[in-house]
Amino acid sequence: MATTQCQPEAKAVPAAGRIARSTGVIALTTALSRVLGVIRDQLFANYFGTSIAAEAFVVAFRLPNMLRDLVGEGAVTSAIVPVLSRYRAKNKGEEFWPASQALLGRVLVALGVIGLLGVFLAEPFVRLTAPGFAADPEKLRLTIRLTRILFPFITLVGLWAYFMGVLNSLQRFAVPSLGSAILNMAMIASLIWFVRGGSTEGVVIQAWSVLVGGLLQLAVQIPPAMRLGFRWRLRWRHPGVTEALRLLGPRVLGSAVYQVNVLIDTALASMTAIVGLGAVSALYYASRLVQLPMALFGTASAQASLPALSDQAAREDWGAFRNTLLGVIRMVGFVILPSAVGLIVLGGPIVSVLFERGAFDRHSTLMTTQALACYALGLWAYSASKVVTGAFYALHDTRTPVRLAAEAVAINFVLSLLLMGPLKLAGLALAASFSNILNAHRLLRRLEARLAQPLIRPLYAPLGRIGAAALVMGGACVGLRMAFGDGIRTILGLSAALGMSGLVYLLSVWAFRVPELATFQRWVLPKWNLPNRTR
Repeated sequence: MATTQCQPEAKAVPAAGRIARSTGVIALTTALSRVLGVIRDQLFANYFGTSIAAEAFVVAFRLPNMLRDLVGEGAVTSAIVPVLSRYRAKNKGEEFWPASQALLGRVLVALGVIGLLGVFLAEPFVRLTAPGFAADPEKLRLTIRLTRILFPFITLVGLWAYFMGVLNSLQRFAVPSLGSAILNMAMIASLIWFVRGGSTEGVVIQAWSVLVGGLLQLAVQIPPAMRLGFRWRLRWRHPGVTEALRLLGPRVLGSAVYQVNVLIDTALASMTAIVGLGAVSALYYASRLVQLPMALFGTASAQASLPALSDQAAREDWGAFRNTLLGVIRMVGFVILPSAVGLIVLGGPIVSVLFERGAFDRHSTLMTTQALACYALGLWAYSASKVVTGAFYALHDTRTPVRLAAEAVAINFVLSLLLMGPLKLAGLALAASFSNILNAHRLLRRLEARLAQPLIRPLYAPLGRIGAAALVMGGACVGLRMAFGDGIRTILGLSAALGMSGLVYLLSVWAFRVPELATFQRWVLPKWNLPNRTR
């Protein structure tokens, strides 16, 4: 390695403020990606609707997208960050770049092989995942063609995940978190400028735009990595590679557990004789709404806190590790608890304004609202469990969260069978929430034992105050629903209700002296000086 290359030494920067800023960056870029995703879907639906071309594209993109979740961004990043953070914290970072270069060699070869296999085995993959397409030779041929175009995307997104891990280890989050937004922009540009109508060639152009987006989201990360010291020197052997691969395997299994959970819920929801017609769609729409606050802050907090926790674990600074973890969990509660209350109380108007038109009638709104309220009960637990799982990854322990996640899947399955009969659709959503709550509690208990320090008891008072403020906000939501009447089911009425509810919540946390308000102020309103009532 060239001696002029800068070494990424760890700096003693307060973790709480750094994580809050990083979470804000990730949340903003996630929000941008979500908005662009909606625009992309609207344009795609406008051109292709539910035609043969649309169905072929959805199935073809599902295969590399599923592999992306299993071995791509989440698994690769969570395996790389703890290893590189440890090298960054020790020996003045001298082994950071050699370890990262050896990891790049392994990632490049493994994901390149997967991409090539997907191209050559496209036909059996399509026949396995969409056996009904065999009855329509035209649809089958188009799906196979699109699959061969799209499968190399897994290689590109895996390399993007690698650079995301490297940059996150160096406390850089803005550029890596823009990846999904860049992909959506490439697909939108293709739909606006190149795709004309819902033709077969139009959907092929859209498939190629996915690869262009993959290249762009990878390309934008290389310049900042090189400024920080990255060089294109491939290595194969390094002790960090073995360690990262040991972390990667269980992380892949953890992602697979989640996929199994989704498949189980979908299979049970398809039993219309028990849960009712339209349950699969209602669960899908409800989960999309629940995932919005979770992705904007729960997942963002977990991603932003992982490098700091990994760095503290590498330095064996367990006091700072515990304080960072508790601070992130409290901040997650500060945002997620009022979001959950809002989704429960205002779920009906939210679903109505977003979806109730065309084939999505009032019955669909009622079903989705019911599922949304039940999902929201476990929203904080699921978000907190992602943060605590990241803490286990920082400790290089991937087996514990995977084992507990697998047990949570079994619990969810049993509860679903017990509750779907009497409660129908709500039973499935409640089972998911109950299993998430139990999983979060067990994760915290296991981590308490690992650290030999209390984690749950110190959360009672701060989360109690945050919960009380959220309940005050919930009461305001009820009053606003009554005052607005049917007007709350309009964009203007709902926006006004949400804005007023948010103001009530902020005033409540100020009155209850919630310390996280100061962190929120520094993140969102840095120029405002609110009176300090945390003492």
